[in-house]
Amino acid sequence: MDSVSLVLLAAALSLDALMAGLLYGLRGIRVSPGAAAIVSGATALLLGAAMGAGAFLAARLPPAAAEQAGAAILAATGLWITAQTLRSHPGVRRRAGEPTPRRVWRLRLGSFGIVVEILREPSVADLDRSGHINPAEALLLGVALALDSVAAGLGAGMTGLSPLGLPLAAGVTSFALLSAGSRLAGHLPLRLGGRWAALHGVMLALLGLYRMMR
Repeated sequence: MDSVSLVLLAAALSLDALMAGLLYGLRGIRVSPGAAAIVSGATALLLGAAMGAGAFLAARLPPAAAEQAGAAILAATGLWITAQTLRSHPGVRRRAGEPTPRRVWRLRLGSFGIVVEILREPSVADLDRSGHINPAEALLLGVALALDSVAAGLGAGMTGLSPLGLPLAAGVTSFALLSAGSRLAGHLPLRLGGRWAALHGVMLALLGLYRMMR
């Protein structure tokens, strides 16, 4: 995979972090550099693991077949993310409105009966309602943001990209976009709706189609 594809793929996989940062900023929830580093680190680690699995599978296929299969997975993942996002957010939301939370993952902690829900809606993801993201919440958010990237990472690994380069690029980009989004939100006339949020799915689909036609 060429360097242009790597940069575009890293940007596509990091757009969720930008959305999260913007939504946190709109609600006055502070994301410290340390919290942003934990989020991006967790995202990079899960993406790297998915890419490693993709490379493992690709080694057992003919090179051309592995490339095509990986590109198809990228395209299918992008289409699925786009469809799911538009279904969850059918209209453009006003800045002052409350977006509908979309549940990403639920972890039930044994007999304590504690249910931790990682949500895309930041004011809910701030579990202790403290107005800032602590390290534990940052780790959970990083896992949530990485879930959409797992299938894409599997496909990218099968196309022959090193499981080190893309996770590093995506981690750095996620850190920058999450930090920037949380600080710029109050200064931008934003209208955060489903069509804007679906952009990263569209980018993944286009990258997958591009790789298939090469």
